[in-house]
Amino acid sequence: MDRIENLNKLRQEIDRLDQELLQLFSLRMKTVLQIADYKKANNIPILDQGREQEVLAKTREIPDAFVREQAVRFFQTIMDISKKYQAEYFEKLDNYVQEAASANEGKAEKIKIAEPEIWSTETIILKAKKVTVGFQGVPGSFSEQALREYFAPGGEEFLTRSINYPGFADVCKALQAGEIDYGILPLENSSTGGIAEVYDLLCRYGFYIVGEKCLQVDHNLLALAGTKLEDIREVYSHPQAFLQCSDFLQKYPHWRQAACSNTAVSAKLVAESLSGDKAAIASRRAAELYNLAILAKGINNSPENYTRFIIIGRELLVSELNNKISLAVALAHQPGSLYRTLSHFALNGLNMLKIESRPLPQKTWEYLFYIDFEGNLARPEVQKAVAEIKRASTFFQLLGNYCSDS
Repeated sequence: MDRIENLNKLRQEIDRLDQELLQLFSLRMKTVLQIADYKKANNIPILDQGREQEVLAKTREIPDAFVREQAVRFFQTIMDISKKYQAEYFEKLDNYVQEAASANEGKAEKIKIAEPEIWSTETIILKAKKVTVGFQGVPGSFSEQALREYFAPGGEEFLTRSINYPGFADVCKALQAGEIDYGILPLENSSTGGIAEVYDLLCRYGFYIVGEKCLQVDHNLLALAGTKLEDIREVYSHPQAFLQCSDFLQKYPHWRQAACSNTAVSAKLVAESLSGDKAAIASRRAAELYNLAILAKGINNSPENYTRFIIIGRELLVSELNNKISLAVALAHQPGSLYRTLSHFALNGLNMLKIESRPLPQKTWEYLFYIDFEGNLARPEVQKAVAEIKRASTFFQLLGNYCSDS
């Protein structure tokens, strides 16, 4: 009787472990489909022999030779099931795309967005108007430089009125209140990627991108006249500038890095401190404006260091010159949703330029996707693609149609 009770207890333990294995197996298959989405979007084959060997190598930690051998067979079987699952999933996705292409063939002219007023053909050239533009920081900042180059290309007389604000959100509040006609904000850097706060502000305020300026950013180490490199104890700048100059800064590990809201703000702070042990990372124009010496020129990691600035406005401006569109979309949290959304670009012959994801507030592990692609809202194939993406999205926001500067 004791043996039977002991056997039952052991079987109960096996049942508990089997239940855990089933739950883990189910979670693994769900992750397998997420990997399949990535492979499909990036044209990566299902079989990855290097990855399989990496998985099998984990069994070497098992001391019992027999159990180790069976563990190899166990993992190999799971990976074979996973590959078959991905192959069947790919086939279903391909069938979906083919069916969608057949169903939509010749129907582009019948598909309209719910807000037809956005397809205005009015041509508005911002640079021909005297406007008030807000930027973050102080004079000498890269935002101000991008503003000047966008609204006064070629160095002609600068007639646009500009107002500076302490933060990115302050620029948006001023635009919302009507204090300025347009705002200019940095959106991404070629070395360090997107600026999360600006992405979030775009959707929060519902403004439109009406233009962009790609500015080559040249960082320099600035200090009071007569200061030497060996005198420096503190360096001030924006966190993005520290990242973009990390190689140079590694040579001086004893320097304390102090973050400022803007590179030009850091230059102004050093100038006003009258301290010979402080330096700033900022532009050459900031050095001129705040009477600082340049201790080291071009200290950014890459000489090809560009920041993309966007011009934002309260109204969507559509021109026949526009060739770039930005969207923000959230998708259903289910297998294939991202792939199906991206397929609309291929089906309509449109070139996607970029996709960036940001976490959705209060929704754990769900994301908002920011997408840039080539096109003009007046084109039927663009209207069709945008309409289909909007229908498939749980959240959709048209961020703008404007002229690319890249």
